[in-house]
Amino acid sequence: MEIRTFQIVVVLLFFFQYLSVAQEKFDYYLSAHGNDSNPGTSKLLAKKTINGIAPILKNFFIENGSVKVGLRSGDIWEENLVTSYPIQLNTYSDNSNKGEFAIMNGSKEFSTGWVRETGIGNTYKQAIPYTGFTGYGINGIGSYSYIYILEIDKELEKTAPFTARKLLKFQPALTIVENTAGSFYSPVNTNENPKQVYIHTSDGSSPNANLKYRYEVTVRDWAVNGTYQQDNRFENLWVRGFGAGNGMLPGGANSYYNKIIFGPGAAIHHLVLRSGTINNSLFLPGPKNTNAFAVVFYDVEGLGRHCTIKNSMFLDIGSPVYAHTSLGTNYGAVEMDNVLGFADSTETSGFIYTFNNDSVILNKVYTDGYTTGYNYGNAKYAAISNSWFKDVTFGIAYSAKNPVLSSVDNVFIKTRGTTYTSGIIMQGNTSLTFTNSIIHIVNTSKNTNGARAGSFVSGAGATTNKIVASGNIFICDIAPSKYLTAAVTNTNNGKATSKDRWNNNVYILLRGNNILWTATNSLTNGGSTNIQNFDEWKRQSGQDQQSLFFDLRYDRRGLKAIFTDPENGNYDLANTAEGNQIAALRAGMISPITCFLQKPTYEEAASLIRNNKVLGVNTCRNPCSQNKIRVNATFGIAEINKRQIRLHWNISEQENIDHYEIQRSTGNLIFTRISSIPVSTDSLYSFIDDIQSGITYRYRLMIAPKAGGKCYSDTRTLIINDNKTFTIYPNPSRGKIWISMNGYLGRTNFVISNSVGQTILAKEFLSLYRAQELDLSNQPGGVYLLKVITGNGIAVQKFSLE
Repeated sequence: MEIRTFQIVVVLLFFFQYLSVAQEKFDYYLSAHGNDSNPGTSKLLAKKTINGIAPILKNFFIENGSVKVGLRSGDIWEENLVTSYPIQLNTYSDNSNKGEFAIMNGSKEFSTGWVRETGIGNTYKQAIPYTGFTGYGINGIGSYSYIYILEIDKELEKTAPFTARKLLKFQPALTIVENTAGSFYSPVNTNENPKQVYIHTSDGSSPNANLKYRYEVTVRDWAVNGTYQQDNRFENLWVRGFGAGNGMLPGGANSYYNKIIFGPGAAIHHLVLRSGTINNSLFLPGPKNTNAFAVVFYDVEGLGRHCTIKNSMFLDIGSPVYAHTSLGTNYGAVEMDNVLGFADSTETSGFIYTFNNDSVILNKVYTDGYTTGYNYGNAKYAAISNSWFKDVTFGIAYSAKNPVLSSVDNVFIKTRGTTYTSGIIMQGNTSLTFTNSIIHIVNTSKNTNGARAGSFVSGAGATTNKIVASGNIFICDIAPSKYLTAAVTNTNNGKATSKDRWNNNVYILLRGNNILWTATNSLTNGGSTNIQNFDEWKRQSGQDQQSLFFDLRYDRRGLKAIFTDPENGNYDLANTAEGNQIAALRAGMISPITCFLQKPTYEEAASLIRNNKVLGVNTCRNPCSQNKIRVNATFGIAEINKRQIRLHWNISEQENIDHYEIQRSTGNLIFTRISSIPVSTDSLYSFIDDIQSGITYRYRLMIAPKAGGKCYSDTRTLIINDNKTFTIYPNPSRGKIWISMNGYLGRTNFVISNSVGQTILAKEFLSLYRAQELDLSNQPGGVYLLKVITGNGIAVQKFSLE
């Protein structure tokens, strides 16, 4: 059948957004090839320096209410941008440098002047003066300022400029530097000028004209820090070589950072993001300051701020994010949406710390290797959803200082083998709703400091805490001599009076001595008791009445008895007796993790940012599961008229889909492809198909994943009946026609005659549900009559051949 009409409803929001950036007009242009004597109002007459353009920006802003400055992409600036008014900073190209970021550089190269320290074999020193550095307001080196060194591989920089830049590790003593290649030392918290810096190069060669490495030194504050300036907007920048304090870019409330690469050696600190947003950005390792955070949200006044990080990555950063206030005020929310963090294997801490915040909202956060995902969150409200915390010591830890109300939904937590681990820590005054999640406790320690290896939820059952846990899967994967504490509740001398609620959960003993449950004020003795039997736990506590327990310690399938491929990160429920039993209980993740993300290289991550893409938590997610579409999808059918129907669908997760196919069957249940449809930027699709009355049409949507394979939607069926004895389609036809008897079963005669009454075909057949095909390709075009004779009588219809 010929497809005559095809329509895809697509909203090209991202495309138009890209066009708006690409075609943006600037008030002033800066270029390394420009001249400060130029007016700076066009690409051809660009100014050269920020200092050269600074005097005219303020008046322009006063007259026009805004100012847009374009930096030639690929060029380097080593100056501060200090304003007393909002500014929008972006890049432009002249076709020779399309797509490159403008570089804001805060380092100075010191390739000469290093001398060997007397009496020491590996360490070189030099007095680094403040003079010549463009840091703003340098008043000595305090707790938020630092000197640090970048060692840059000369050859690697030609092909991998991000990877080539390596921060030397700060050491607290000169003797440690002498014995540690790739490190440096400088006295901290002093006002001396110049300041002595000591370095031990990676290869031991003198840093003066080193054949492999060159060295840059930074004596200044962090890359981006608050000035009190609001409403700034920065895009398409590579910011590198900065420390803490006031840096190159001015910040302030409502500032916006899009497509920024911070580092190596850069960060955002203090007042800069009061109600600000970081989007589509990358953070590479920063200087080891007194706290070493990449982003610090700070607001002493409160005032209901909302700070957001979206679609961004942190690579090899020990402590990515900290949000706090100084005077105990609570300032709005810290929000993360589609944010990834891959920890440095040698030095890690919590992914996000908070202190005195109103709210913390984490959605689609993926961390790998951090000690904690959300660490000691001192916030009134915390909502954590659709997130993955891999290889943590503690997945989520709440503070005991203030009452905490928290919800955790569709979250995966997998701990790593240390002495003592817990999925969630509830300190006092925590009220937690915990649903549709997986906690996989891995602890291989064989130490003798007690037999307990940890808890799934530490602090549950305490008199000052409350937990509602349902639909979760708890996996005990510990040393054979150890045990884990599972659910805990305070029954208050009777199962009906417990404030805790555990139900529809699944407990899996994969390795270990046992899983223990605890009932405080239990029915047996009025005190607290550890319960080693799941059925006894249910009897004494009144909890988990609909829950399940599986002992897989002697099952050769291991976790594959429950999940598809957990070793490679696929925690989708397997098509096994146990997996189907859990599925019927509706436990586990609503959107299960199906793979562990691979850590990108610095260059791969930077390329994603440049191309307005980001590595997301669903990047490796398989859109198919057991021949069905896994992702949240709708597929519907609607009649337009007697000759057309519209198929429509909406796919919420398209990252890993290659294309779609519309498949159709007409009565014989054999589906054939009628259209192949590429993935669009929008998730809404519509397809119009031409049909004939009286025929049963069945449609299904096929998804082709990028990784190969395919899966299908449920079938949608439609029949349009126009009350005719039979239906001819297509009409007109190019030769072949099909005749549907619209439900009539029995002996049938066809007689076809041309326009002058001559019979050209007569045929008898048994009418069943299947349409009858007739080939009239050898007949000339024109109008024909089809007479159909059945036990119900005679019916005649016209049709035409083209």
